[in-house]
Amino acid sequence: MGISAARHQAHVVEWLGKFSNYKRKWLKHLFHHANIDAAIDILKSGELLSRKDAVARNALRIDIAPDDIIQHRNDAHEYVRLYFRPKTPTQYHIEGIRKEADFYRGKHAGFLVMLAFNRESVLTLGDTRFSNRNMQSHLSEILDGDTGFEKLDFRGIYHDEAYPSDEEKSQRCAEVLASSPLNLASTLRAIVVRTDADVATIKYRLMQEGLEKFIPLVRRSQDNAVFLHEYAAVQFVDAAPGRIKFKLRETRYPGDIQTSITVIDDFSGHSVELVSQALRPNQDYFTKHNLPEGDYRIMIELEGCYAHESVLKLTQ
Repeated sequence: MGISAARHQAHVVEWLGKFSNYKRKWLKHLFHHANIDAAIDILKSGELLSRKDAVARNALRIDIAPDDIIQHRNDAHEYVRLYFRPKTPTQYHIEGIRKEADFYRGKHAGFLVMLAFNRESVLTLGDTRFSNRNMQSHLSEILDGDTGFEKLDFRGIYHDEAYPSDEEKSQRCAEVLASSPLNLASTLRAIVVRTDADVATIKYRLMQEGLEKFIPLVRRSQDNAVFLHEYAAVQFVDAAPGRIKFKLRETRYPGDIQTSITVIDDFSGHSVELVSQALRPNQDYFTKHNLPEGDYRIMIELEGCYAHESVLKLTQ
């Protein structure tokens, strides 16, 4: 069973008194990360599924979990799985566009989206449970109720400083296990992405799918509250007379980023690749075009990975 509303409120009050930074925002939400295509599929369905249900419905189109890890233990496969906090070790391994050599066990999320759920509404559901670490660990224990909640070590779960101990690293992945399916209409509170260009992309994708109702939930992460920001992303894309302006987000690791920018006229089907080269991050670029004035779809790939899609009005 879940926890009581009184226990949840006491927990929030306790930890609000200990936090003075971005972690205060964590106390309102539970978190689920997904590649942008998987996130769109979740929003289209209107519900978040367990792995078991997703497989049964043939809805697990994109699987970013390494096979050897996901097959290690299956206790949680019947639950919807959420985290108490973002920036988990799992997220660290898959967030951001990276070169293939940097993929974690062959898996990669690239354009990552964070879905933030109302914490109280999920934790107080009658059949919600939780774990003291990642459910794929043989050390993880499934707990429930106010008594079980008391056993969770939130000092480790909320630890976000450098050089965590192995135990703290494991506790950061403590999970909330809700019954499947979890209805989005009553629980989803925000759709969070990394950059302004990511905001434009997900809004475009939502409009294309007839999911405009979710657009008010889209947020750009304002600080280090949600994302680790260690690998590549498109920072922004904009149009100026006769050119397109853009910037790639700085990454933790040195080296240029292979960049492709294609401009598409969806009315005629005509497309032009304006950029195809390795570019340095954290630098403003201006690429010229001689296209007639009008609305064009802009597609950007970084290291061969989908990185941006939106419509810009180009002028001469």
